[in-house]
Amino acid sequence: MTDYDAIVIGAGAAGLSAAALLATEGRRVLVVERSNFLGGRGMATNDEGYELNLGAHLLEDPGSGITRIFQHVGKELRHGPHNTDMPVWDHVAEAWGSIRDRYSGDKDQLKKVIKALVATPYEELEKWDDRPMRDWISQYTDHEGVSDLFEFISVMECMTEDWWDHSASDNLFNRKMHYSERRMAAYSFWPEGGWDKLFTTLGDVVVDRGGEVQLGRRVSRVLIAGGEAKGIALARPDAVLPNEIFHDEIITAPVVVSTLPVWHVLQIVPEQQLPDWYVSQIKYLAQDRWRISWAGLYIATEEPVAVIDRQEIATWLHSPIGRTSGFMFEMTAMDPSVAPEGRHLYVMGSMLHRFNRGRDIDFVKQKFDEFEKDVETMWPALRDHVFKRRHYTYDPSFGVIQKPGLVGRFRPHWKAPNVSGLYFASETFKSRGIGVDRAARAGLTCAEDILGRRLWPLDEGWRY
Repeated sequence: MTDYDAIVIGAGAAGLSAAALLATEGRRVLVVERSNFLGGRGMATNDEGYELNLGAHLLEDPGSGITRIFQHVGKELRHGPHNTDMPVWDHVAEAWGSIRDRYSGDKDQLKKVIKALVATPYEELEKWDDRPMRDWISQYTDHEGVSDLFEFISVMECMTEDWWDHSASDNLFNRKMHYSERRMAAYSFWPEGGWDKLFTTLGDVVVDRGGEVQLGRRVSRVLIAGGEAKGIALARPDAVLPNEIFHDEIITAPVVVSTLPVWHVLQIVPEQQLPDWYVSQIKYLAQDRWRISWAGLYIATEEPVAVIDRQEIATWLHSPIGRTSGFMFEMTAMDPSVAPEGRHLYVMGSMLHRFNRGRDIDFVKQKFDEFEKDVETMWPALRDHVFKRRHYTYDPSFGVIQKPGLVGRFRPHWKAPNVSGLYFASETFKSRGIGVDRAARAGLTCAEDILGRRLWPLDEGWRY
């Protein structure tokens, strides 16, 4: 008899979603996580009374993703405040304006594009994995303001730095979902209770349904024999070297769900157990040049510095000095508890992956210095700050750049092609969506395949 029905590697959004769903459906589940915390890169940490999130900032789920997962496992993910406007920086005039100003003069053109998008099946959008977004839009309009709306959003969602070189399919999947479910181009909200509550709730579901969550446990390898997943080996707590595996703890299960990204997964899955072409897909996407990375800043002030509205999300294509794209919003407008009373906390990111120099520390420092000057130029009031922290997102990275030819069918499938019971619930494998919700949908997709059925009707939310 095996120890568990399924083992999930990683306690981030993908792993916890998959585990909570499987446990709710009666499967004996074990979740193992290398760190001592839930949430993966979505975890938050406290610094002098400020809650700084290391990866996730807002949730982009109009309702059919992680929100629906919570509902299925008997919990409620309440939506807190959501974005209200999107100021965009005009790098020629060096001034702010609302994105609405760019298309408001001819809304019929935008309506025509929205109507066409909502009417287009997701299956048709799959065919646009290797073409840029503007190619799809140009079928319906040549209005520059409409293209601006879609392209500025692609920058804000932190998926590509070159706004004109973004996969049509990945962006349009999100736009179709948000227009269909929320009647807006992009819907970003703060999870009520914060990120810790989100991950703790899913972890509690696993335990309450008879499963286990073990933190601080490192998987040394996935066990495969005869073309079938057999379980995992856990490194001994006192192991020093990565190959010190002879006395590892063996845990058995016929199903293993890995949430490791493409650049780490072959460290625990023996590549000789996978087809050469599949391994080549993984290694191609694992190149440093495809990693999304950004120079992040947390800055707090005594007075708000909003352009239009405190719940806005600002974005830009070219910053004044560093010439990078990026985003910025006020976290305390979404949840005042993330900062001491009377303080306004802002999070912002400057995209760096275009330079392909993520390991060059001197270069990264230079871009941080430029970025700090950039934000003080775009928001002069930020010069009078009371708190500032840098955070560099590279490894673990946010994800793989979503350029044409790097998404959808060009990514390794989430199900190992020749190993029964082995799954990859990672947003760096075949997946759609944004951030935490994208990861959760990856977990949902794998869970449903393991169970052999849909947990709710397909028309209530697309799958991969």
